[in-house]
Amino acid sequence: MFFSLSISFSYSQTGWQPVTSFGSNPGNLQMFSYVPTGIPANAPLVVVLHGCTETAASFEGDSGWDTLSNHNKFYVIHAQQQSANNSLTCFNWFQATDYSRNQGEVYSIKQMMNYMKNHYSIDSSMVFVTGLSAGACMTAAMLGAYPEVFNAGAIMAGAPYKSATDEISADDVMYGYVTKTPEAWGDSVRDENPTYNGSFPRVAIFQGTSDITVSPVNAKQLMYQWTNVHRADTVPDSTNNAFYGNNKIQLKQFHDSTGNTVVETYMISTMSHGISVYPGTCFQQGGTTDTYSWNESFYSSFWAAEFFGIINNPYSITGPITVVYEQAGVVFSVPNHSGSTYQWIFPAGVNIISGQGTNQVTVTWGNKSGFVTVNETESGSCVVGPIELYVTATVNTGGINENSENELITVFANQADNTVNVKSFLSNYNASVYDISGRLLQKVTNLSKNAVINLPYNIQPGIYILKLSTADKTFSRKFIKM
Repeated sequence: MFFSLSISFSYSQTGWQPVTSFGSNPGNLQMFSYVPTGIPANAPLVVVLHGCTETAASFEGDSGWDTLSNHNKFYVIHAQQQSANNSLTCFNWFQATDYSRNQGEVYSIKQMMNYMKNHYSIDSSMVFVTGLSAGACMTAAMLGAYPEVFNAGAIMAGAPYKSATDEISADDVMYGYVTKTPEAWGDSVRDENPTYNGSFPRVAIFQGTSDITVSPVNAKQLMYQWTNVHRADTVPDSTNNAFYGNNKIQLKQFHDSTGNTVVETYMISTMSHGISVYPGTCFQQGGTTDTYSWNESFYSSFWAAEFFGIINNPYSITGPITVVYEQAGVVFSVPNHSGSTYQWIFPAGVNIISGQGTNQVTVTWGNKSGFVTVNETESGSCVVGPIELYVTATVNTGGINENSENELITVFANQADNTVNVKSFLSNYNASVYDISGRLLQKVTNLSKNAVINLPYNIQPGIYILKLSTADKTFSRKFIKM
């Protein structure tokens, strides 16, 4: 009885804790856990992996993941390499015995996760991994070896999964000499778990453009790998060349065939090897500068956590979640703070009547569903946001909304007879087939509802876009030709 009570007490401890017995530990790694006070049941878990010459504690001090944990209430695992395994304390991401499923270092990290799940209340659908440099390469290895475990990962100055097999080839990867096609990179992930047919984790990639330790070429190769894993193309669906007004940060987002963002790339202009931080106490600030952390007015850990979906915004938008097409006098608001200004963003077609810049805005809605977004700039220039509310627009109180319309259109490529099958509610539409560069390959007119479209006989394997157009709307779908 005394033994049971002692173990229960140790699991309830908060803060930074070494964990010495978490499994067979075939990779001979060290484990540290961080548990914030007041953490609720069924909380997320983030695995954090340091870079070469660093320790778990030193990287935490730079990246600030434990502080984010305090504010947003999630568990943290800090895995640490030992010099006995690697003289520079790099994770051995380039050794098959350490990057293969249920072997070596990746399996040790997996055992750390199992330990946390066995002893704390963790939401298994909200498990994430991130790291810098060798830790970033090991992040890619964890995502590739255990795709069923992770919802998403953030790779900071890293390289694709299975891009190297020894120290010599690892040097070639770091210098940017190893490039492959998206399909080849995707196969590196798929081949690790050939019978796996579940979903794959989303991936955010962070990279300094002046990094001479890990070439920026690797950011593109990582994008190739993980877009292909998701059967998405390599053409960005959105590009922001001045993220939050910071012209050093370029964000590109890549969507899958259903329109979900599955890969993001943050390219940080002129930054050297390391992570970007933004020291300060504002909502979107954190981290400290060090040998491998640079103040670029962009807190990469925060935006990784935002990508994961584990940032708790300090307030929410008040307003309707359902509106009628062209509805006038629709009001949205957030708490008012003296000296703050508020930037509101709405879907195309929404007309702002009054209140832009204030905490309450009145609009006339258009005919599209979408996010209402607000960013607050406080009197001291701190920014809070983006804070979002999804609003569904309907033709009338009983009509089909835009979101439902999208769900009623499906596209399936029949590889055997070189056709594309369309299931649709549309009564009169045209169909156009494009390659990923936007070149029109074929157009078929006057279709109705379900249809079969014959593809060109010489169409090559790859990713294509099918656009269905009516008199007033266009629906896009991506499909794969094998």
